[in-house]
Amino acid sequence: MSSLQFFARITGDYGLGIILLTVAVRVLLLPLTIKQTKSMQEMKRIQPKLKEMQAKYKDNKEKLQEEMMKFYKEHKINPLAGCLPLLLQLPIMFALFRVLLDLGKGQAHNFLFFMDNISISAGDALKEMGALQASPYLFLVAMMIGTTYLQSKMMSTDAQQDKMMIFMSIFMAYIGWTLPAGVLIYLVISNIWTIAQQYVSMRGTSLATAGG
Repeated sequence: MSSLQFFARITGDYGLGIILLTVAVRVLLLPLTIKQTKSMQEMKRIQPKLKEMQAKYKDNKEKLQEEMMKFYKEHKINPLAGCLPLLLQLPIMFALFRVLLDLGKGQAHNFLFFMDNISISAGDALKEMGALQASPYLFLVAMMIGTTYLQSKMMSTDAQQDKMMIFMSIFMAYIGWTLPAGVLIYLVISNIWTIAQQYVSMRGTSLATAGG
């Protein structure tokens, strides 16, 4: 991944290079993520109406789907809008994963003074270094789980999604334990960006509503 090499040369640090790469990717995806945030806020707003439909057509699933699609179209809402930014980031994460694996075959690549090698996972760090030296890797896993949960919580539209977040957190804990630390840095910074963007958007919506 030449872009990572470019940012790493600028900073002299692969961890910082990944942070700059993440910011660059999120800036490029900004128009899509803004649309995603607006769509999720609109989904929250129309939840009472959707629940009315579900109750009205609970014995007719086909009619329910038809009415919901019609309702989404009338309000210009795409319920799948939140998936596109993530799908566009998947190739980047896979490429980053492959680059970090290749880097791991050579010399260690650090992240400031926190980590000796961002090419290894928290699980491997714990085995090779012991609990004390592996603590930054474990903290990074906790950050990834926490920011993923908070991001999902801010975007949640109903109680069922809240329950799903618990299972997602468990799944992310397993994933975080096995991924190279560099990939976790990408995910954590990306999550923090999303959380900040959602907060600003919701804050702006609240102020606009209050002003109206």
